[in-house]
Amino acid sequence: MSTFRVAAVVKEPVAILRRFTDWYLAAGAARVVLYFDDPDDPAIASVTGDPRIEAIRCTPDFWRGIGQEADARFTLRQNAAITAAYGETVEDWLLVVDADELVHVTQGTVPDLLAAQGPDVSSLMVEPAEFVHAPVAGAAFRLPIGRKFVNRLYGAEADLFRKRHGLIGHSTGKAFHRSGQKDIWLRQHWAVDKAGEVVPYASVGRDQGAYLLHYLAPDFAAWRAKMEWRMASTGFHGGVRELIEAIDAKGGDREAGLAALYDRMHRIDAEMAGKLRAVGAFLELPAEFAPVAA
Repeated sequence: MSTFRVAAVVKEPVAILRRFTDWYLAAGAARVVLYFDDPDDPAIASVTGDPRIEAIRCTPDFWRGIGQEADARFTLRQNAAITAAYGETVEDWLLVVDADELVHVTQGTVPDLLAAQGPDVSSLMVEPAEFVHAPVAGAAFRLPIGRKFVNRLYGAEADLFRKRHGLIGHSTGKAFHRSGQKDIWLRQHWAVDKAGEVVPYASVGRDQGAYLLHYLAPDFAAWRAKMEWRMASTGFHGGVRELIEAIDAKGGDREAGLAALYDRMHRIDAEMAGKLRAVGAFLELPAEFAPVAA
């Protein structure tokens, strides 16, 4: 059986962190390492006490210790932390994810999935499935689709969804990285070598019953709380940014405009659910897969 640990740079409410740690420990992770970007985050106390969970306070001394500055851009700090996590991994694999991402397999277990990979697989990418509000009994997720399908399904709204293959969040998954590789550096989605080239990876997804459940925007309040941060980073693609800027320029009831934009992006009706289902891009899971309240 293959072993794995999980690493994430986090700044989330307690409920999200607890679901994250509980999920991966139940999935078989030998260790969950949480890097708290805010070293004084009050949520740290909620994840202490289990020896399988390691909470690391990202103080200025911590950043300097791994060759990074505390005021560096977040993505640079994140890459430095997860690369440090890789260097300390004693299990067979390291999974790098965010706290709103849960790997789910429908057949067997995560260790089974990893054990099935040949020795030539250095990284294993898991396809994303993005949570959406939909009129179904359980929880609904949409999967990446080809851009020609985006045009056909979304019509006038296609420009909003085409950039990321039918999703609003990232259409590239997150990866398990086999431990013991020399001279690699981890990024959010993949690893790179000395020359900065992406280390080849294998992929699994809907055909293998493996999904990265991405709770990008479980409700308007959660989406709104991270909106400014995403506007200042690469969290939104250009089309979404332009729509938010247009709402700001228009004036009036800004929050109502943002709520309407949230609905356009993260709610679908029965007709759209049917269209996604018809092209194999709709995942329905039981109600226990609905987002937790933050």
